[in-house]
Amino acid sequence: MNSRKFAMNYGAVLGLCLVAIAAVMWSFGIDKNGSLAPSILNNGLIIAGIVYAIIQFRDTENSGFISYSDSLKLGTSVAFFSSVILAFYTFIFINYIEPNTLNEILEKAEQAILEGNPEISDEELDLTLEMTGKFIQPHWMLILGVLGGTFMGFIYSLIISIFVKKDNPNEIA
Repeated sequence: MNSRKFAMNYGAVLGLCLVAIAAVMWSFGIDKNGSLAPSILNNGLIIAGIVYAIIQFRDTENSGFISYSDSLKLGTSVAFFSSVILAFYTFIFINYIEPNTLNEILEKAEQAILEGNPEISDEELDLTLEMTGKFIQPHWMLILGVLGGTFMGFIYSLIISIFVKKDNPNEIA
């Protein structure tokens, strides 16, 4: 199995796990109380999924060896495919399941702006909220979700690859 298909399979599994966790958190209302637990759980699962995928590829598909660059590429690819699935779930969630989410995000942004700068003028506040509103549209959230998830997967893979790489001593560089 080539590394792209392997990354697609493991990325799909990781993405579906992230969607399942997001759905459970939404159904129990955990995502609305501002807790740090969902973020820690998601990032922990992403790191574990990347580590597991790289080690599985190294040990089952690559004779127990993997270079740093191949490990980095595989981990980033897994993160990309999982973030595509999670971004589509987020798009569907915002558009169909909980369409009031965007308004809630804007209200929280307004509160945060007012708490951070109580002397802000109404014009500045309106302009800031207008700009914020442009970037929290579902299509932008889809694009930024894929880009952000892939970037974080790249950062995680940079670190993970240091520990899971195992160079083949018989391979000529």
